[in-house]
Amino acid sequence: MPPPIKKMEHSAFTEKHITVGIAGHVDHGKTTLVHCLTGIDTNRLKEEKKRRLSIASSGVQIALVDVPGHTDFLKNTIRGLSCVDMAILVVAADYGVMPQTREHLSILNFFGVKSGFIVISKADLVDKETLELAELEIRNKVEDTFLEEKSIMPFSVSNQKGLQDIKSNIEKEVNKIAGKNSVSPFRLFIDQIWSFAGLGTVVSGTVLSGTIRKDDPLILLPSEKETRARFLEVHHQKVSHAFAGQRLGINLHKLPLNEVKRGMVLAKPETVSSDYLFNAELSLLRSSPKSIENCQRVKLYIGTSITNALIVIINKKKIRPGERGLVQFRLIKCMAVLPRDPFVICPLNINNVIGGGKILEIATEKFRAVKAEKTIPYLMALQQSDLKAVIDLFLKETPLVLLLKLKFLKTPVFLLKKLKKQ
Repeated sequence: MPPPIKKMEHSAFTEKHITVGIAGHVDHGKTTLVHCLTGIDTNRLKEEKKRRLSIASSGVQIALVDVPGHTDFLKNTIRGLSCVDMAILVVAADYGVMPQTREHLSILNFFGVKSGFIVISKADLVDKETLELAELEIRNKVEDTFLEEKSIMPFSVSNQKGLQDIKSNIEKEVNKIAGKNSVSPFRLFIDQIWSFAGLGTVVSGTVLSGTIRKDDPLILLPSEKETRARFLEVHHQKVSHAFAGQRLGINLHKLPLNEVKRGMVLAKPETVSSDYLFNAELSLLRSSPKSIENCQRVKLYIGTSITNALIVIINKKKIRPGERGLVQFRLIKCMAVLPRDPFVICPLNINNVIGGGKILEIATEKFRAVKAEKTIPYLMALQQSDLKAVIDLFLKETPLVLLLKLKFLKTPVFLLKKLKKQ
């Protein structure tokens, strides 16, 4: 048996840094499970968004994100789950699968999470037959998701029965995860902001890619303000450098508090651009109450950033529940994203995830129906990751457009570089 997972007491750079989301309906026992794993009661923290803890296991640094289970805190739930590498879905044995159970599972699917397992909490409150029925219901609900073949583990807080199995399973799952990409340029979505006397502005977030060192230059997007990392902090300890996957605090040089907002991006200069036009693949949940109509407005979530967006449907008249389509998002404010970034959408005035997908490219112009014949094959090639077709279609464009796309680091640039390496 592996040793118990212990609370991390000192900052340490390990081989991998994995973020685990604890998801599930309100009052199903997520916070209790985290308390048993770490010894910390996250209900005592001042704000829902600060429910982030760290544990260490067999040379892997694990950040736990205990996301809110109530629909009123949906935006914090989406922000919390946007960076996770693995998920533990908690379902209470006496209540079974509930609305936020399904919603959290949909969010995790859209964000491309592949690893995790399920915990049936409050197992001591039901008899054996009810527990078996709960497991059957869960198996049915997670069909066609990343949890379909994953373990389902009963847990009782009264005697902590099942806790050691959960710890063992966490260790087994994290050992299968490659972790985030440390080779690509540094990028981080900001999720918390502070101001300290004598220090100035300090922000935090999960490093999505790359590495950073003290005094490295940074750009804040979409405002394009230049700054640098005055100091770095991991697990309340100052460090000289940090890696992809770590929870990181950064003291920003000469950036006033009022110029920094949650959802902004910190990146290595000249690696990410901001725009308000994105072409994307959008899937609508079967549970969505309505179809997506052309020119419908929605709330768009990417990373920790949120904005209103107009959806222009490219390859059909409408997207019905359970269908997938190609769309262009026209944002009310710029976002700094990259191709293949995942997203979710909600109706403007309802806290309910209805769909999601991935960004295919940063668009150079508004989509018009007269250009559908050229645009659709190109986006379908991107959708299918058919590099040869992408390059062939791309090179049919005029040299002027080619130069413009290269200049502004649009989708074809990283595809061309990848192709050259093959």
